[in-house]
Amino acid sequence: FSMIFFPLLYLFPQSALLKAIWKSKVSLNPPWNRIFRGENVTLTCRGNNSREDDSTLWTHNKNSLEAKTSRWDIINASIQDSGEYRCQSKGLSTSEPVYLDVISDWLLLQASAEMVLEGEPLFLRCHGWRNLNVYKVTYFKNDKALKYWYENHNISITNATTGDSGTYYCMGIIQQILYTSNHLSIKIKKASQSKYFWLQFLIPLLVKILFVVDTALFISTQQQLTVLLKIKRTRKGNKFMGPQPRPEPPKN
Repeated sequence: FSMIFFPLLYLFPQSALLKAIWKSKVSLNPPWNRIFRGENVTLTCRGNNSREDDSTLWTHNKNSLEAKTSRWDIINASIQDSGEYRCQSKGLSTSEPVYLDVISDWLLLQASAEMVLEGEPLFLRCHGWRNLNVYKVTYFKNDKALKYWYENHNISITNATTGDSGTYYCMGIIQQILYTSNHLSIKIKKASQSKYFWLQFLIPLLVKILFVVDTALFISTQQQLTVLLKIKRTRKGNKFMGPQPRPEPPKN
């Protein structure tokens, strides 16, 4: 067993296993990946358990950012802030990309994500520029009316399914003028297994097998030791026993 287990530990050291199984993750606050020019958003790198203040690496459009903390604040966003963001916490692998679009318009359909795993929540918001009041709001999916409110409300889908995939947009009145938002394609996909998914089962299995083998070896060793002690006691007892009397020869 050791001939199998220890080479695996050599091939997959603990740090490599952690990086393979656990990834960093970028989250947005507010959670919208499309915002108006001039708005603020904070990106947070999840999975950073290090106490070091400079243990996070950030990239924007594959260019390194100066920030080394788990937060990246975008104040008064400009079009140049649009693009792909990734982070990497110390000891973990690089996150999946998060895309931020900074838009200049009157009405904007915002989504918590454009690619959502099945079972995860999805939130939609019909948002007016500079937080102007939007009323008589209609949400559309695949060019069909989905929801209508006189006062503006968000759409909340707690457990998204593949049937929620589609093209969404909204219409609403701002300052007595009817506006139509951008069209947003949202895809709900089934959760796929990582290529390292098997490691999550292999490592605990190897630990259990090692425990069973060690226990069996311990019991076997104890049994052998008990037998040896019994043999030793028997020999020691025979050593101190007096010689047996010889039988007398037969008399004629």
